[in-house]
Amino acid sequence: MSHTPWYLPLESCRTLDEIGPLWHGLLDEHQSGPTWPEPRYADAILQFAGMSSLPPQLKLGALLAWGSAFDVDLRLVLGALLEAVLEADQPWPDAVAASVSDNGAALLLDTADPWLGAFIAGRMAGLRETFVHDGVRPDAWQAAFWKRFLEIACRHGDLEAVRRALEQGADPLADGGAAIAAAAAAGADTVLACLLDHAGDARRPMLEVAVAAAAAANATSTLTFLLTQGVDIASGGSAALAAAARHLAIEAFEWLLEHGADARDKDLLAAAASTLDETLVELALAAGADVDGSALPAFLAALDSTPWELYSVETEFFDWRVDVIALLLRHGLRPDAGELAAALRGDERRREVIEALLERDDAGELGLSLPE
Repeated sequence: MSHTPWYLPLESCRTLDEIGPLWHGLLDEHQSGPTWPEPRYADAILQFAGMSSLPPQLKLGALLAWGSAFDVDLRLVLGALLEAVLEADQPWPDAVAASVSDNGAALLLDTADPWLGAFIAGRMAGLRETFVHDGVRPDAWQAAFWKRFLEIACRHGDLEAVRRALEQGADPLADGGAAIAAAAAAGADTVLACLLDHAGDARRPMLEVAVAAAAAANATSTLTFLLTQGVDIASGGSAALAAAARHLAIEAFEWLLEHGADARDKDLLAAAASTLDETLVELALAAGADVDGSALPAFLAALDSTPWELYSVETEFFDWRVDVIALLLRHGLRPDAGELAAALRGDERRREVIEALLERDDAGELGLSLPE
């Protein structure tokens, strides 16, 4: 969400005919049209639904007129503007009343274009019909809108929008804490403070979600902020450490270790191996990562991982997998032979990596054989 909302010039409009000529141009000007990368368009549309000061019925009419159903679920829009849906009390024209009047009242807005007015009314009826077929009440979509809106506001660090969503009952811990994780990943400390102020008894789980998300984003300044908010790194930092490892967030990884995070978590070594980064695997092992029972998960993480999101290179990571598994072997990790055989059976790609490892000059020193 921009500090200057894309829809600001629309706030003085009083009719659809004033809004129409501006709509698409404003979205493109703010690089938020449907052709821009996701989720820009959906963010912009839902921001307008939740924050614009236009009258609700006019706002709903604009969203139904020009919102792209291919790029955003317009049922969320109806949820956001439920009062406008409920207050739409105009009767349907006689020509169609028999077919659609059971659906609810019409949404008829003044416009010089009768086709546009008919399109809006029809789209409204169609969306309400989905509520009947889905068996989901409109107020459920209202809750869904504010949950989604809170996550968007947190991701953009928009404190005013966050407060609006909280006033509407949005839960920061919904969907696994997506909203608070978004704020932590964005380094939006003022937003995090607001969420924590509203946390009540949920403060501790919120902090746990936030510290893991900040670690994954390598946001050490936010980790420092969370420390001032009472997060217990010593008792709850192991999951964050694994998250930092999984996302190759080395600065956050080292910060967590310095502040007492327990490296003996059973998932840590596999998380480090999944990055295919030898330096990080060495760091995890040096920090005391648990190796008892972690050999096979670490091997499989290295065999199967394709961490393209971590590297700006075009590669299939074949040699990287070989190197990381060799490193694990040099540190004495040996998966159970039977479990390794079962993991390789029928998986030619995994077997090719192990075969390449056995062809290395130091294969004898590694002490690994290919199961039959």
